[in-house]
Amino acid sequence: MKVQRHLTLGLASAVLMTACAQSAPKTEDAASAAEAASLDVGTLRGEVNQFVAAWNTGDQAALGQMIAEDAVLLQPDGLPIEGRTAILATMAEGYDIAMYQQAATVDEVMAVGDAAYARGAWMLNPTAAAGADAAALSGKWSALYKAGPEGTWQTWRWMWNQPSPEVMDVGE
Repeated sequence: MKVQRHLTLGLASAVLMTACAQSAPKTEDAASAAEAASLDVGTLRGEVNQFVAAWNTGDQAALGQMIAEDAVLLQPDGLPIEGRTAILATMAEGYDIAMYQQAATVDEVMAVGDAAYARGAWMLNPTAAAGADAAALSGKWSALYKAGPEGTWQTWRWMWNQPSPEVMDVGE
């Protein structure tokens, strides 16, 4: 169960962090706010794909650039994980790229000034190495981003969830 929880945490983290690389406004004037408000959803989805690719190869350096130094991760039934270093350590500890590969969708994106919001779904798909009994995992994610260095978006606050076994049993 611990592996599943950490895998889920990792996936949710990855999905949310992916959107970080979106270009952010470089000035704080009205034109910049208008530019942020017209955030290109296609670009953000592409960046989610880049995040997932970094996640699936274990590229901690690339992932670290997408997370703000003061980021906070809120996970189900767990304490907040605060700071880029702690989040990356939790991801590295709890996610085995040989056993699961991640996928994600972006269902909604909105930007206001130098902040952005996105939400979507995540999936962890078992690899052959995980064995025939390994189940796919899925859930939802939601994230707030802030303007980062060099015109990027960085994940600042995010949370993820996964249906409980009780909820999944009701749907069957």
